[in-house]
Amino acid sequence: MAAKKTKGRQKIEMKKIENEGGRLITFSKRRSGIYKKASELMTLTGSKIAILLFSLLGLCALLKAQ
Repeated sequence: MAAKKTKGRQKIEMKKIENEGGRLITFSKRRSGIYKKASELMTLTGSKIAILLFSLLGLCALLKAQ
């Protein structure tokens, strides 16, 4: 069997990301993941969902789905 070229998906340690650029990128990626999970939950259960997130820059990101 051939060796893997990459490590694949790695579990990250839950701690604050010190690099501000990395922190902003992680926020945007995880925000889209949260929106997707909320949408799936709404579809499966027929519930109404509202999510309010504030970025590091103080910007508000709102998801309101019915």
